[in-house]
Amino acid sequence: MYESDTIAAIATPAGPGSIGVVRASGPTAEHLARGVFQRHRPGAWLSHRLYGGRILAGDGTPLDDGLAVLMRAPRSYTGEDVLELQCHGSPVLVQRVLQSLLSRGARPARPGEFTQRAFLNGKLDLAQAEAVADLITARTGDAASVAADQLFGRLSAHLGDLRTELIRAKGHLEACIDFSEEDLGVDVAELAADLDRVRTNVGALLRTYARGRLLRNGLHVAITGRPNVGKSSLLNALLGSERAIVTEQPGTTRDIIEESADFDGIPVVLADTAGLRDSDDAVERIGVERARRVAAAADVVLVVLDTARPLAGQETLLEDGSIAVLNKIDLPTAWRPEEIAAIEARHPAVRVSATVPRGLDALRQVVIRRAGGALTDQLPTLTSARQHDALVKVEVSLTHALGALREGLPPDLVAVDLQAALDHVGAVTGLVTSEDVLDAVFREFCIGK
Repeated sequence: MYESDTIAAIATPAGPGSIGVVRASGPTAEHLARGVFQRHRPGAWLSHRLYGGRILAGDGTPLDDGLAVLMRAPRSYTGEDVLELQCHGSPVLVQRVLQSLLSRGARPARPGEFTQRAFLNGKLDLAQAEAVADLITARTGDAASVAADQLFGRLSAHLGDLRTELIRAKGHLEACIDFSEEDLGVDVAELAADLDRVRTNVGALLRTYARGRLLRNGLHVAITGRPNVGKSSLLNALLGSERAIVTEQPGTTRDIIEESADFDGIPVVLADTAGLRDSDDAVERIGVERARRVAAAADVVLVVLDTARPLAGQETLLEDGSIAVLNKIDLPTAWRPEEIAAIEARHPAVRVSATVPRGLDALRQVVIRRAGGALTDQLPTLTSARQHDALVKVEVSLTHALGALREGLPPDLVAVDLQAALDHVGAVTGLVTSEDVLDAVFREFCIGK
Protein backbone atom coordinates (compact mmCIF):
# COMPACT_ATOMS: atom_id res chain seq x y z
CA MET A 1 0.00 0.00 0.00
CA TYR A 2 2.71 2.46 1.03
CA GLU A 3 5.93 2.80 -0.94
CA SER A 4 8.67 4.51 1.04
CA ASP A 5 10.38 5.94 -2.02
CA THR A 6 10.64 9.61 -3.03
CA ILE A 7 7.95 11.10 -5.23
CA ALA A 8 7.86 14.41 -7.10
CA ALA A 9 5.26 16.47 -8.93
CA ILE A 10 4.35 19.98 -10.01
CA ALA A 11 2.15 21.50 -7.30
CA THR A 12 0.85 24.59 -9.14
CA PRO A 13 -1.86 24.64 -11.85
CA ALA A 14 -1.04 24.17 -15.52
CA GLY A 15 -0.43 27.30 -17.57
CA PRO A 16 1.77 30.39 -17.17
CA GLY A 17 2.00 32.06 -13.77
CA SER A 18 4.25 34.26 -11.73
CA ILE A 19 5.48 31.32 -9.63
CA GLY A 20 5.71 27.58 -10.19
CA VAL A 21 6.14 25.12 -7.31
CA VAL A 22 7.63 21.64 -7.65
CA ARG A 23 7.40 19.33 -4.66
CA ALA A 24 9.23 16.17 -3.63
CA SER A 25 8.53 13.94 -0.63
CA GLY A 26 10.37 10.93 0.71
CA PRO A 27 13.63 9.72 2.26
CA THR A 28 15.92 11.27 -0.38
CA ALA A 29 14.35 14.75 -0.36
CA GLU A 30 17.38 16.29 1.35
CA HIS A 31 19.75 14.55 -1.08
CA LEU A 32 17.69 15.99 -3.93
CA ALA A 33 17.90 19.46 -2.39
CA ARG A 34 21.68 19.34 -2.33
CA GLY A 35 21.84 18.15 -5.94
CA VAL A 36 19.21 20.29 -7.63
CA PHE A 37 19.67 23.57 -5.75
CA GLN A 38 22.84 25.66 -5.54
CA ARG A 39 22.41 28.08 -2.65
CA HIS A 40 23.70 31.65 -2.87
CA ARG A 41 25.14 31.20 0.63
CA PRO A 42 26.39 27.64 1.15
CA GLY A 43 25.92 26.03 4.54
CA ALA A 44 23.90 23.51 6.50
CA TRP A 45 20.31 22.98 5.38
CA LEU A 46 17.99 23.94 8.23
CA SER A 47 14.42 22.69 8.28
CA HIS A 48 11.65 25.12 7.35
CA ARG A 49 14.10 27.78 6.20
CA LEU A 50 13.63 29.43 2.80
CA TYR A 51 16.86 29.72 0.78
CA GLY A 52 17.65 31.60 -2.39
CA GLY A 53 19.81 30.12 -5.11
CA ARG A 54 20.00 28.53 -8.54
CA ILE A 55 17.88 25.59 -9.62
CA LEU A 56 19.96 23.14 -11.65
CA ALA A 57 19.10 20.73 -14.44
CA GLY A 58 20.10 17.08 -14.27
CA ASP A 59 23.45 17.87 -15.96
CA GLY A 60 24.14 20.78 -13.61
CA THR A 61 23.10 23.51 -16.05
CA PRO A 62 21.41 26.44 -14.27
CA LEU A 63 17.68 26.60 -15.01
CA ASP A 64 16.51 29.57 -12.95
CA ASP A 65 17.07 31.70 -9.87
CA GLY A 66 14.54 30.54 -7.32
CA LEU A 67 13.79 29.52 -3.76
CA ALA A 68 13.95 26.22 -1.91
CA VAL A 69 12.67 25.01 1.43
CA LEU A 70 13.37 21.67 3.10
CA MET A 71 10.79 20.50 5.66
CA ARG A 72 12.08 17.58 7.66
CA ALA A 73 9.86 14.81 9.01
CA PRO A 74 7.59 14.73 10.85
CA ARG A 75 6.88 18.49 10.57
CA SER A 76 5.69 18.46 6.99
CA TYR A 77 2.47 17.96 5.04
CA THR A 78 3.19 14.30 4.32
CA GLY A 79 5.00 13.52 7.56
CA GLU A 80 8.13 12.75 5.48
CA ASP A 81 11.05 14.92 4.41
CA VAL A 82 9.62 17.34 1.86
CA LEU A 83 11.44 19.61 -0.59
CA GLU A 84 9.66 22.46 -2.35
CA LEU A 85 11.27 24.43 -5.16
CA GLN A 86 9.85 27.76 -6.32
CA CYS A 87 10.73 29.04 -9.77
CA HIS A 88 9.24 31.37 -12.36
CA GLY A 89 5.93 30.02 -13.62
CA SER A 90 6.69 29.18 -17.25
CA PRO A 91 5.16 25.75 -17.92
CA VAL A 92 8.31 24.73 -19.82
CA LEU A 93 10.55 25.81 -16.95
CA VAL A 94 8.46 24.13 -14.28
CA GLN A 95 8.48 20.89 -16.27
CA ARG A 96 12.29 21.08 -16.58
CA VAL A 97 12.61 21.52 -12.79
CA LEU A 98 10.48 18.43 -12.29
CA GLN A 99 12.60 16.49 -14.78
CA SER A 100 15.69 17.49 -12.81
CA LEU A 101 14.24 15.86 -9.68
CA LEU A 102 13.19 12.77 -11.63
CA SER A 103 16.66 12.44 -13.18
CA ARG A 104 18.09 12.30 -9.66
CA GLY A 105 15.97 9.32 -8.60
CA ALA A 106 12.54 10.62 -7.66
CA ARG A 107 9.55 9.05 -9.39
CA PRO A 108 6.42 10.85 -10.65
CA ALA A 109 3.73 11.09 -7.98
CA ARG A 110 0.35 9.54 -8.62
CA PRO A 111 -2.83 11.61 -8.22
CA GLY A 112 -3.34 12.43 -4.54
CA GLU A 113 -0.23 10.57 -3.43
CA PHE A 114 1.11 13.40 -1.27
CA THR A 115 -2.18 13.57 0.64
CA GLN A 116 -2.38 9.77 0.78
CA ARG A 117 1.02 9.72 2.49
CA ALA A 118 -0.22 12.42 4.88
CA PHE A 119 -3.13 10.13 5.78
CA LEU A 120 -0.97 7.02 6.14
CA ASN A 121 1.48 8.93 8.34
CA GLY A 122 -1.28 10.20 10.62
CA LYS A 123 -1.17 13.85 9.55
CA LEU A 124 -4.78 13.79 8.35
CA ASP A 125 -7.69 11.40 8.74
CA LEU A 126 -9.71 10.28 5.72
CA ALA A 127 -12.47 12.88 6.12
CA GLN A 128 -9.84 15.63 6.30
CA ALA A 129 -8.09 14.21 3.24
CA GLU A 130 -11.34 14.36 1.27
CA ALA A 131 -11.74 17.95 2.44
CA VAL A 132 -8.40 18.83 0.83
CA ALA A 133 -9.78 17.81 -2.57
CA ASP A 134 -13.04 19.66 -1.90
CA LEU A 135 -11.18 22.83 -0.95
CA ILE A 136 -9.12 22.72 -4.14
CA THR A 137 -12.21 22.34 -6.34
CA ALA A 138 -14.60 24.60 -4.38
CA ARG A 139 -16.60 26.86 -6.72
CA THR A 140 -18.35 29.08 -4.17
CA GLY A 141 -17.53 30.65 -0.82
CA ASP A 142 -19.89 28.29 1.02
CA ALA A 143 -18.31 25.25 -0.63
CA ALA A 144 -14.85 26.46 0.44
CA SER A 145 -16.07 27.16 3.99
CA VAL A 146 -17.58 23.68 4.40
CA ALA A 147 -14.42 22.06 3.02
CA ALA A 148 -12.26 24.09 5.41
CA ASP A 149 -14.58 23.09 8.26
CA GLN A 150 -13.90 19.42 7.51
CA LEU A 151 -10.18 20.03 7.00
CA PHE A 152 -9.97 21.63 10.44
CA GLY A 153 -11.49 18.43 11.86
CA ARG A 154 -15.02 19.45 12.86
CA LEU A 155 -16.67 16.40 11.28
CA SER A 156 -13.98 14.11 12.67
CA ALA A 157 -14.41 15.53 16.19
CA HIS A 158 -18.20 15.14 16.00
CA LEU A 159 -17.87 11.53 14.88
CA GLY A 160 -15.27 10.97 17.60
CA ASP A 161 -17.85 11.99 20.21
CA LEU A 162 -20.41 9.59 18.73
CA ARG A 163 -17.84 6.84 18.65
CA THR A 164 -17.01 7.41 22.34
CA GLU A 165 -20.69 7.00 23.25
CA LEU A 166 -20.91 3.78 21.26
CA ILE A 167 -17.74 2.40 22.84
CA ARG A 168 -19.15 3.15 26.30
CA ALA A 169 -22.38 1.32 25.47
CA LYS A 170 -20.56 -1.64 23.98
CA GLY A 171 -18.24 -1.81 26.97
CA HIS A 172 -21.22 -2.08 29.30
CA LEU A 173 -22.66 -4.91 27.21
CA GLU A 174 -19.35 -6.76 27.11
CA ALA A 175 -19.03 -6.47 30.88
CA CYS A 176 -22.40 -8.19 31.16
CA ILE A 177 -21.21 -10.90 28.78
CA ASP A 178 -17.82 -11.45 30.47
CA PHE A 179 -19.22 -11.46 34.00
CA SER A 180 -22.56 -13.09 33.32
CA GLU A 181 -22.21 -15.25 36.48
CA GLU A 182 -22.21 -12.05 38.59
CA ASP A 183 -25.56 -11.02 37.09
CA LEU A 184 -24.55 -7.44 36.37
CA GLY A 185 -27.64 -7.02 34.22
CA VAL A 186 -28.37 -4.44 31.55
CA ASP A 187 -30.47 -1.36 32.19
CA VAL A 188 -32.40 -1.77 28.94
CA ALA A 189 -34.25 1.55 29.19
CA GLU A 190 -31.10 3.57 29.86
CA LEU A 191 -29.05 1.82 27.16
CA ALA A 192 -31.88 2.17 24.63
CA ALA A 193 -32.13 5.89 25.39
CA ASP A 194 -28.37 6.28 24.84
CA LEU A 195 -28.44 4.42 21.52
CA ASP A 196 -31.55 6.24 20.35
CA ARG A 197 -29.84 9.57 21.09
CA VAL A 198 -26.84 8.54 18.99
CA ARG A 199 -29.11 7.35 16.18
CA THR A 200 -31.00 10.67 16.23
CA ASN A 201 -27.71 12.52 16.01
CA VAL A 202 -26.62 10.37 13.07
CA GLY A 203 -29.94 11.03 11.34
CA ALA A 204 -29.49 14.78 11.73
CA LEU A 205 -25.99 14.50 10.29
CA LEU A 206 -27.30 12.51 7.32
CA ARG A 207 -29.75 15.31 6.50
CA THR A 208 -26.85 17.72 5.97
CA TYR A 209 -25.83 15.70 2.90
CA ALA A 210 -28.58 17.19 0.76
CA ARG A 211 -26.82 20.56 0.94
CA GLY A 212 -23.29 19.14 1.14
CA ARG A 213 -23.76 17.13 -2.05
CA LEU A 214 -24.80 20.27 -3.89
CA LEU A 215 -21.85 22.24 -2.53
CA ARG A 216 -19.47 19.56 -3.74
CA ASN A 217 -21.06 18.52 -7.04
CA GLY A 218 -23.00 21.62 -8.01
CA LEU A 219 -26.44 21.83 -9.57
CA HIS A 220 -27.47 21.75 -13.23
CA VAL A 221 -30.49 23.94 -13.99
CA ALA A 222 -32.19 23.96 -17.41
CA ILE A 223 -34.16 27.02 -18.52
CA THR A 224 -36.90 25.93 -20.92
CA GLY A 225 -40.12 27.31 -22.41
CA ARG A 226 -41.77 28.47 -25.62
CA PRO A 227 -39.94 30.91 -27.93
CA ASN A 228 -39.80 34.54 -26.78
CA VAL A 229 -41.03 33.97 -23.23
CA GLY A 230 -37.83 35.51 -21.82
CA LYS A 231 -35.54 32.52 -21.25
CA SER A 232 -32.38 34.29 -22.42
CA SER A 233 -33.36 37.44 -20.52
CA LEU A 234 -33.76 35.32 -17.39
CA LEU A 235 -30.32 33.77 -17.91
CA ASN A 236 -28.77 37.24 -18.26
CA ALA A 237 -30.61 38.50 -15.19
CA LEU A 238 -29.52 35.56 -13.01
CA LEU A 239 -25.91 36.01 -14.19
CA GLY A 240 -25.97 39.79 -13.90
CA SER A 241 -24.41 40.09 -17.36
CA GLU A 242 -25.44 40.04 -21.01
CA ARG A 243 -24.39 36.50 -21.85
CA ALA A 244 -27.21 35.46 -24.20
CA ILE A 245 -28.45 37.39 -27.24
CA VAL A 246 -31.97 38.72 -26.72
CA THR A 247 -34.15 39.76 -29.69
CA GLU A 248 -37.85 39.95 -30.55
CA GLN A 249 -37.34 37.30 -33.23
CA PRO A 250 -38.47 33.81 -32.14
CA GLY A 251 -35.84 31.08 -32.38
CA THR A 252 -32.84 33.35 -31.67
CA THR A 253 -31.34 30.75 -29.31
CA ARG A 254 -30.41 27.70 -31.37
CA ASP A 255 -27.70 26.04 -29.27
CA ILE A 256 -27.30 25.44 -25.53
CA ILE A 257 -25.67 28.31 -23.63
CA GLU A 258 -24.18 27.21 -20.29
CA GLU A 259 -22.84 29.53 -17.63
CA SER A 260 -21.84 29.14 -13.98
CA ALA A 261 -23.59 31.03 -11.19
CA ASP A 262 -23.72 31.15 -7.39
CA PHE A 263 -27.16 30.50 -5.84
CA ASP A 264 -26.86 31.25 -2.14
CA GLY A 265 -23.49 29.50 -1.96
CA ILE A 266 -24.46 26.58 -4.23
CA PRO A 267 -22.47 26.31 -7.49
CA VAL A 268 -24.98 26.22 -10.33
CA VAL A 269 -24.64 25.66 -14.07
CA LEU A 270 -27.47 27.43 -15.91
CA ALA A 271 -28.39 26.16 -19.37
CA ASP A 272 -30.38 28.46 -21.68
CA THR A 273 -32.11 26.34 -24.30
CA ALA A 274 -33.92 26.79 -27.59
CA GLY A 275 -37.61 27.65 -27.49
CA LEU A 276 -39.73 24.51 -27.60
CA ARG A 277 -42.00 24.49 -30.65
CA ASP A 278 -42.52 22.65 -33.93
CA SER A 279 -40.45 24.19 -36.74
CA ASP A 280 -39.68 23.65 -40.41
CA ASP A 281 -36.17 25.01 -39.84
CA ALA A 282 -33.75 22.04 -39.65
CA VAL A 283 -31.26 23.92 -37.45
CA GLU A 284 -33.98 25.03 -35.03
CA ARG A 285 -35.30 21.46 -34.82
CA ILE A 286 -31.83 20.28 -33.76
CA GLY A 287 -31.77 23.02 -31.11
CA VAL A 288 -35.18 21.93 -29.81
CA GLU A 289 -34.04 18.31 -29.56
CA ARG A 290 -30.93 19.36 -27.66
CA ALA A 291 -33.08 21.45 -25.33
CA ARG A 292 -35.21 18.41 -24.49
CA ARG A 293 -32.11 16.30 -23.76
CA VAL A 294 -30.62 18.98 -21.50
CA ALA A 295 -33.90 19.31 -19.60
CA ALA A 296 -34.13 15.53 -19.15
CA ALA A 297 -30.63 15.42 -17.63
CA ALA A 298 -30.95 18.53 -15.42
CA ASP A 299 -31.28 18.47 -11.65
CA VAL A 300 -33.88 21.26 -11.79
CA VAL A 301 -35.97 22.48 -14.74
CA LEU A 302 -37.26 26.06 -14.91
CA VAL A 303 -40.21 26.40 -17.30
CA VAL A 304 -40.52 30.07 -18.22
CA LEU A 305 -44.10 31.23 -18.86
CA ASP A 306 -44.97 34.62 -20.40
CA THR A 307 -47.73 36.24 -18.33
CA ALA A 308 -47.97 39.18 -20.76
CA ARG A 309 -49.60 37.02 -23.43
CA PRO A 310 -52.39 34.47 -23.19
CA LEU A 311 -51.58 31.19 -21.48
CA ALA A 312 -52.55 29.34 -24.69
CA GLY A 313 -51.02 26.01 -23.79
CA GLN A 314 -47.73 27.32 -22.34
CA GLU A 315 -48.45 25.30 -19.20
CA THR A 316 -48.32 22.01 -21.14
CA LEU A 317 -44.53 22.12 -20.81
CA LEU A 318 -44.78 21.85 -17.02
CA GLU A 319 -44.00 18.40 -15.67
CA ASP A 320 -43.78 16.90 -12.21
CA GLY A 321 -40.82 18.45 -10.41
CA SER A 322 -40.40 21.45 -12.72
CA ILE A 323 -40.60 25.03 -11.43
CA ALA A 324 -42.98 27.47 -13.09
CA VAL A 325 -41.32 30.86 -13.67
CA LEU A 326 -44.10 33.40 -14.27
CA ASN A 327 -42.15 36.00 -16.22
CA LYS A 328 -42.85 39.62 -17.29
CA ILE A 329 -44.79 40.60 -14.16
CA ASP A 330 -43.74 44.20 -14.85
CA LEU A 331 -46.20 44.18 -17.79
CA PRO A 332 -49.99 43.97 -17.69
CA THR A 333 -50.99 40.33 -17.26
CA ALA A 334 -52.94 38.48 -19.94
CA TRP A 335 -53.83 35.66 -17.54
CA ARG A 336 -57.00 35.24 -15.56
CA PRO A 337 -56.53 34.93 -11.76
CA GLU A 338 -57.83 31.36 -11.82
CA GLU A 339 -55.17 30.39 -14.40
CA ILE A 340 -52.40 31.68 -12.15
CA ALA A 341 -53.96 29.96 -9.14
CA ALA A 342 -54.22 26.64 -10.99
CA ILE A 343 -50.51 26.65 -11.91
CA GLU A 344 -49.42 27.72 -8.43
CA ALA A 345 -51.53 24.94 -6.94
CA ARG A 346 -49.83 22.23 -9.00
CA HIS A 347 -46.21 23.42 -9.21
CA PRO A 348 -43.65 25.48 -7.31
CA ALA A 349 -44.12 28.89 -8.93
CA VAL A 350 -42.23 32.16 -8.75
CA ARG A 351 -43.31 35.50 -10.23
CA VAL A 352 -40.39 37.36 -11.79
CA SER A 353 -39.41 40.06 -14.20
CA ALA A 354 -36.16 39.31 -16.00
CA THR A 355 -35.85 42.87 -17.31
CA VAL A 356 -36.62 45.02 -14.23
CA PRO A 357 -35.44 42.68 -12.52
CA ARG A 358 -37.72 41.36 -9.76
CA GLY A 359 -38.21 38.05 -7.97
CA LEU A 360 -34.76 36.64 -8.79
CA ASP A 361 -33.72 36.05 -5.18
CA ALA A 362 -36.99 34.25 -4.53
CA LEU A 363 -36.37 32.09 -7.62
CA ARG A 364 -32.87 31.18 -6.41
CA GLN A 365 -34.30 30.12 -3.03
CA VAL A 366 -36.98 27.96 -4.64
CA VAL A 367 -34.35 26.24 -6.81
CA ILE A 368 -32.17 25.45 -3.79
CA ARG A 369 -35.11 24.23 -1.71
CA ARG A 370 -36.18 22.03 -4.61
CA ALA A 371 -32.73 20.50 -4.89
CA GLY A 372 -31.63 20.14 -1.29
CA GLY A 373 -31.75 21.21 2.34
CA ALA A 374 -30.57 24.39 3.98
CA LEU A 375 -27.10 24.78 5.46
CA THR A 376 -26.92 24.71 9.25
CA ASP A 377 -24.15 25.85 11.56
CA GLN A 378 -25.30 23.43 14.26
CA LEU A 379 -23.68 20.38 12.67
CA PRO A 380 -20.76 19.63 10.34
CA THR A 381 -21.82 18.97 6.75
CA LEU A 382 -21.42 15.66 4.92
CA THR A 383 -20.14 16.22 1.38
CA SER A 384 -19.23 12.84 -0.08
CA ALA A 385 -21.35 9.84 -1.01
CA ARG A 386 -18.82 7.65 0.82
CA GLN A 387 -19.42 9.49 4.10
CA HIS A 388 -23.17 9.40 3.61
CA ASP A 389 -23.27 5.69 2.80
CA ALA A 390 -21.16 4.83 5.86
CA LEU A 391 -23.46 6.77 8.18
CA VAL A 392 -26.57 5.22 6.64
CA LYS A 393 -25.06 1.88 7.68
CA VAL A 394 -24.44 3.27 11.18
CA GLU A 395 -28.12 4.24 11.41
CA VAL A 396 -29.22 0.78 10.21
CA SER A 397 -26.90 -1.00 12.68
CA LEU A 398 -28.20 1.11 15.58
CA THR A 399 -31.79 0.37 14.56
CA HIS A 400 -30.99 -3.35 14.62
CA ALA A 401 -29.27 -3.00 18.01
CA LEU A 402 -32.26 -1.15 19.48
CA GLY A 403 -34.63 -3.79 18.12
CA ALA A 404 -32.56 -6.61 19.61
CA LEU A 405 -32.33 -4.80 22.94
CA ARG A 406 -36.07 -4.18 23.21
CA GLU A 407 -36.86 -7.77 22.21
CA GLY A 408 -34.74 -8.99 25.12
CA LEU A 409 -32.16 -10.77 22.97
CA PRO A 410 -28.83 -11.74 24.58
CA PRO A 411 -26.29 -8.90 25.08
CA ASP A 412 -23.77 -10.53 22.73
CA LEU A 413 -26.20 -10.18 19.81
CA VAL A 414 -26.76 -6.50 20.61
CA ALA A 415 -22.99 -6.04 20.86
CA VAL A 416 -22.53 -7.39 17.31
CA ASP A 417 -24.72 -4.60 15.92
CA LEU A 418 -22.94 -2.01 18.06
CA GLN A 419 -19.58 -3.17 16.74
CA ALA A 420 -20.90 -2.85 13.18
CA ALA A 421 -21.99 0.73 13.95
CA LEU A 422 -18.54 1.47 15.36
CA ASP A 423 -16.84 0.07 12.26
CA HIS A 424 -18.98 2.19 9.96
CA VAL A 425 -18.25 5.35 11.99
CA GLY A 426 -14.55 4.49 11.76
CA ALA A 427 -14.86 4.11 7.99
CA VAL A 428 -15.66 7.82 7.61
CA THR A 429 -12.40 8.94 9.21
CA GLY A 430 -10.33 5.99 8.02
CA LEU A 431 -9.94 4.16 11.34
CA VAL A 432 -11.49 1.19 9.52
CA THR A 433 -10.83 1.09 5.81
CA SER A 434 -9.43 -0.94 2.92
CA GLU A 435 -6.88 -0.34 0.21
CA ASP A 436 -9.65 -0.27 -2.40
CA VAL A 437 -11.41 2.55 -0.53
CA LEU A 438 -8.20 4.55 -0.26
CA ASP A 439 -7.48 4.11 -3.97
CA ALA A 440 -10.99 5.28 -4.81
CA VAL A 441 -10.66 8.39 -2.61
CA PHE A 442 -7.21 9.51 -3.72
CA ARG A 443 -7.54 8.83 -7.44
CA GLU A 444 -9.96 11.79 -7.53
CA PHE A 445 -7.16 14.17 -6.51
CA CYS A 446 -5.03 16.20 -8.87
CA ILE A 447 -1.38 15.23 -9.28
CA GLY A 448 0.83 17.24 -6.93
CA LYS A 449 -1.52 17.25 -3.94
